[in-house]
Order: sequence, then structure tokens, then C-alpha cells
Amino acid sequence: MVYVGETSRSLKERAKEHEADVRLRREKPISEHFNGAGHRVQDMGVSVLTQIRDSSHYYRLIKELEFIRSFKRNHQMD
Repeated sequence: MVYVGETSRSLKERAKEHEADVRLRREKPISEHFNGAGHRVQDMGVSVLTQIRDSSHYYRLIKELEFIRSFKRNHQMD
């Protein structure tokens, strides 16, 4: 599973939130995935795809959508 997300906060802070969502079994897609059969919080990994210096939330959303589309295209080719 590949999850693409944008944040204006530090990567460390955002990753800790995702880990807490999984540990506390919150009703969020990432939590539901990693609490499903064959997964656990230790399976999670984080990679920075790009660092955007523009502080515009709208611009970050556009870049996020571009990455999501790119991953979907590449996954469909498998």
C-alpha cells in the first residue's frame, strides 16, 4: 500500500500521528489498513517524495494529487 499525503508540519510529527492512529485503532484509512490481517504498526515506513518551499496549502494539494495520480498510473501497469 502506498499512501500519499501532504503536511505543513514536520514529517516526524505527522508520522507519529499516523502511528498513534494505528495504535489507538482510530477510524482512519491508514489505521484500518495496518490493523487489518497481516499488518502491524511496525510495517509502516515513510519516504519524502518532495519538499515544497511554497507555503500555499492549495499548491501542496495540487502536488499531492499529482503524486497520487502518478502512483495509480504506475500501479495499473503492474
